[in-house]
Amino acid sequence: MIQRYRTYGELLTELRARLGFVAQGPSANNSKAVMDSFLREAHEYVYTQIEPSPMRKKTVIALEQGSYLYDWHNDEEDEDINPGLVLSVWLIDGKNRYKMVQGINERQREDDSRSQPTRYDTLNGQIELWPVPDRPYGLLVEYIASKPRFVEASDRPGVNDQLVLLYAIYMAQVHYRHPSYQATSASFNTLLAKEKARQHENRRYFVNDPEGAAGEVVGSNGAYRYVVR
Repeated sequence: MIQRYRTYGELLTELRARLGFVAQGPSANNSKAVMDSFLREAHEYVYTQIEPSPMRKKTVIALEQGSYLYDWHNDEEDEDINPGLVLSVWLIDGKNRYKMVQGINERQREDDSRSQPTRYDTLNGQIELWPVPDRPYGLLVEYIASKPRFVEASDRPGVNDQLVLLYAIYMAQVHYRHPSYQATSASFNTLLAKEKARQHENRRYFVNDPEGAAGEVVGSNGAYRYVVR
């Protein structure tokens, strides 16, 4: 879904067009800083309002012979990995894979022998491996993605791009005292309500009945009902 959202650069271009800055030619560059601010703040606000479900991801980091430190980074998606949100780490050796054990003690660090790595840890913000790889391997990292970066032209928002754009337009219209800000606010709030309902569609929420019977709240088509299990 995120890959279908418009990029930061595309949204910035449309934001400036909707506000009439394109017609000003080169002088429109003077507004870039404030436009960036509106767009980034809009992404932050919408993300906290939607609270999207955590996204589970996997990436493979190429290991090199003799190198035991690597960045916590998904190179394919140019995304940093929060070590605290890592679910599992596996060593890939050809068609086989082996689950890595977390934790490296000081005695193991003093051992500079090279062989197939079996343990990992975080050292100065990087992945530390032990033993030192004796040849190339793959390191499969399964993790929960944090809120995506939204600062570079190619970055994509982690939530509905139209919501981000509408809120950025609204903030800009208020800033520049444009009279149509109220209509933009109404459109944003309507779309936000629909997006929130969609986020909870068909989710199940388990609760305890006051009389002791276990049950769940089931959402469907915008309606919710309590079902005793």
